[in-house]
Amino acid sequence: MSGWNSKSAASRFKHNIFYLLIKCGGRPLASCLLVPVVAFYALVPAWRRRAYPYIERRFKNTRGLAKIYHAWRLYFCFGQVLIDRAAYGITGRIKILSSAADMKLCRDLHALGKGLIILSAHCGAWQCAMSAFDFIEEEKYVIYRRDGADIDKQAYEHGKIAQAVKFIDPSSAGGGAAEIMAALSRNAVICAMGDRRFGSARNLAEAEFLGGTIALPASLYRIAAACGAPVVIIFFPLRGAGRFDSRVAGHFLLTTKAQK
Repeated sequence: MSGWNSKSAASRFKHNIFYLLIKCGGRPLASCLLVPVVAFYALVPAWRRRAYPYIERRFKNTRGLAKIYHAWRLYFCFGQVLIDRAAYGITGRIKILSSAADMKLCRDLHALGKGLIILSAHCGAWQCAMSAFDFIEEEKYVIYRRDGADIDKQAYEHGKIAQAVKFIDPSSAGGGAAEIMAALSRNAVICAMGDRRFGSARNLAEAEFLGGTIALPASLYRIAAACGAPVVIIFFPLRGAGRFDSRVAGHFLLTTKAQK
């Protein structure tokens, strides 16, 4: 996404209100306040229009109140994810539901000794999931850009849980490639969003998505091929308050021409 930044929509004061509600009444109390807050964002045209590129492709021919409802629903689900992330940091409680087969697959791929790359997308609570991704006991990194305008706390910043992952900034020199390759050489786990683009257009590849063409980052695939690191695609959809699925959608190994 060109021009994207991680600036928070709400003020620090408003974030703190939600944090206080979580401390006093848990997720349910914070979710009650979320309903009118999200209604505001869905009703204000400037904010609602931000959801239109998705809504108009996902729910074709939607108009009027139905369009407002879909915007509200999208923002409410996103708000729930943020509440769950805060609640995890404040209470230390979250449930990531992984099947035995998926856990075994990830362990077997990691046992190859080349590190492991987890590709996900902005679906569900991937940040919470990586913090609770504990069935592989190895250092973990998330490719994540954060600037000073992002005031929403990470889970560990609430002080209840330890920092389970380290961050690699993709906007740094070389896009963090050297740091990623060094981590993989130590058999670390790397998580990245396959739908977040940064850097030069030369590092992008086009793909069909929701009836259109989008540009996706390709650098991580080149790194995976160069290092021999296996790639597994995992999504973390919302299952309920404080509960998320961990679903493996596929896995693969890439090779360079020189390796063939």
